[in-house]
Amino acid sequence: MYIEKKYYPRYPLNQCVDMIWVGTAPELKTSSSHHAALFTELIFNYGDTFILDGQNVENIHSRFDHQILSGLKTEPFQVSVSGKYNNAGLILKPYCYGMLYNKFGSKIFDQVSEIIFEQFFATLDPDLDKLERDLFKAFGNPSIDLDFKKFEYHLAKSFVQKGSLKQFSDSISSSQKSFIQKFKTHYHITPSEYIRLKQVNYAIQMLQDSKSKKLIHIGLDSGFYDQSHFIRVFKKHCGVTPKQFLQG
Repeated sequence: MYIEKKYYPRYPLNQCVDMIWVGTAPELKTSSSHHAALFTELIFNYGDTFILDGQNVENIHSRFDHQILSGLKTEPFQVSVSGKYNNAGLILKPYCYGMLYNKFGSKIFDQVSEIIFEQFFATLDPDLDKLERDLFKAFGNPSIDLDFKKFEYHLAKSFVQKGSLKQFSDSISSSQKSFIQKFKTHYHITPSEYIRLKQVNYAIQMLQDSKSKKLIHIGLDSGFYDQSHFIRVFKKHCGVTPKQFLQG
């Protein structure tokens, strides 16, 4: 029987970790396609086979576990599982990929893995307060770039507007070129690609919530130039057209 639990950290850990999930099953075999994730994910596999195939994915195999760092993706990605399933994952802010990328494979991740295993697999009664303190300490009190905070706030208000990136660039002291370079280092995609990713996610939500609404209106409301632009970008991210997505 498959069992999954979710935990939502408090401050200060929630500055970088939005959610922690834990999944267990004595035997599991599945293969699925996913798309348009707006988060970075750090996965620890203590079971048998777990494969995540797509953009911005790093793998480290040790005698104790299999660690996976997964960043933002502008194309569909695949997840395949077989055998014993003992897994935990940290759903992180999108910019955390660059923050962790250069440290991936270091002792820090082994320490995080030990913390996760101790609290979720070595005991039936996890100490969540201790878990959050230990994880925050292991991540080294991560600081968030002020420009990224401003950018996320800007997009929350106007990501569907044309010229949104230029409007934001005009509001900060660094040049647009410098911001794009810094953004790519942390997010591993460009700001424009990130805006498109947000638009696709917005369109997905509208498709799910407003099935009677015409596709052209959903595309325009999501910030795409016209219907052909909407279909082209949506298919690139999701592997299917908006119409095919609606059909299931």
